[in-house]
Amino acid sequence: MPEFGKLYRNVVFVLTLVLLLPTAAMAQAANRDALAALQATQQGFRNIHDQVMPAVVSITSRVEVEQPLDPFDFFFGRRPRTSIRQAAGSGVIIRPEGIVLTNSHVVQDATKVTVQLSGSEKTLDAEVVQTDPRTDLAVVRILEQGVYPAVQLGDAEQVQVGDWAIAFGSPFRLPSTMTVGIISAKRPQLTNPSGEYTYRDLLQTDASINPGNSGGPLVNIRGEVVGINFMILSPGESAGSVGIGFAIPINEYTKRIIDTLASGQAFERGRLGVSIKNPDPAIREQFGVPEGGVFVDHVLPGQAADKAGIKAEDIIIRFNDTPITDADQFVRLVEQTKPGTRITLTVVRDKKELQIPVNVGAAETVARATPTELERNVGMKVATVTPELAGQYRLPISHGVVVLNVQQMSPAQETGIAAGDVILRVGQTDVNSEEDFWNVLGKEMVASKYGVLLRVQRGKYATTLTLDPLEEK
Repeated sequence: MPEFGKLYRNVVFVLTLVLLLPTAAMAQAANRDALAALQATQQGFRNIHDQVMPAVVSITSRVEVEQPLDPFDFFFGRRPRTSIRQAAGSGVIIRPEGIVLTNSHVVQDATKVTVQLSGSEKTLDAEVVQTDPRTDLAVVRILEQGVYPAVQLGDAEQVQVGDWAIAFGSPFRLPSTMTVGIISAKRPQLTNPSGEYTYRDLLQTDASINPGNSGGPLVNIRGEVVGINFMILSPGESAGSVGIGFAIPINEYTKRIIDTLASGQAFERGRLGVSIKNPDPAIREQFGVPEGGVFVDHVLPGQAADKAGIKAEDIIIRFNDTPITDADQFVRLVEQTKPGTRITLTVVRDKKELQIPVNVGAAETVARATPTELERNVGMKVATVTPELAGQYRLPISHGVVVLNVQQMSPAQETGIAAGDVILRVGQTDVNSEEDFWNVLGKEMVASKYGVLLRVQRGKYATTLTLDPLEEK
């Protein structure tokens, strides 16, 4: 029996070895496969770096800023003082002749722009070709002739949540920086902190984006640019990344904008001249439209919709052959239509469908070089009331110009004007756009001896304020 027991133990030992050896070998093989996969991923990121980084640039823009006048300056007739501010950002070369894509806010109002190529200490002079604040895109040209490394533009429409996202740029003035993350979400729209612009179809990423990354590319695993980094969300006083960054998408629409800006032209958007909203259940029941469509709240006189015969309380249900699902979709369709294009709107009026041909008008161009002297002296910034701004400021009306901000101790503030006010009339002239407002105000300021009357809507109530004549300077 003792010999049998010894034999039994030996057999068990041998069987254990036979069973464990393949398992250990399989584990080693799995570890080798996992390491190979990680190394392949690592090499992929290295390849993307080598492909994209040579086309990434650091951008420095010089902006002359006029300081607001204080009461003593007004009293002594002093002119505004000018200070120099430098802004730093990033960009990416998209054409070998030195065409750089960046953010509008990086170079807006710049009097001098320089770029620095990745891996180079040399600073190159550049010029702003054109900007488009509504998408926060801008095109800059390197003035020194040469053949520069350029990237390929991809298609953000093909990007899905969970895809790799690689960000390039110069965070905190640290050039040639690359960070890696994923596409965290795709945001249909987001309004910037000032409330002035609403951006659409944004890519959200947790790839680290910090101050200085603005204008740099967000690329996919093929090294194609699918977005331009432009904004982060940070809590409290933090100015750094907490994993919530946004990029302007590169898609068919933004490629049209980029091509237009690169040609030196401002991008024109379509405009109909209507204020719209999504119908509520009561409107749907009364007008017989159970789903979809947009309700026309107001039609601006003399604009494209008015000329075509669109009326308030129409419900627009189709744009050419495209069914309208909501107000956001309708705004996109209009904006993306080239001015002068003839379209057909199908509307419901008195529970009957009508097809109305419309020649699309041109939206006011918002790309502007610098504020006018009149704007600086009055001390406020205004914008044409749009559906987006009407929603942002919860405006009770859909025409006029909305006051975005008012400088401290300026004539506008002394008059009693506040951010969120809507100016409807200057003197005896109704104003329906930012351009109208400043043109009419300038003429009234010249003609008026005692000041200019402004009809202002504030909440549910309207009032008349007097903007005093500006001091001679």
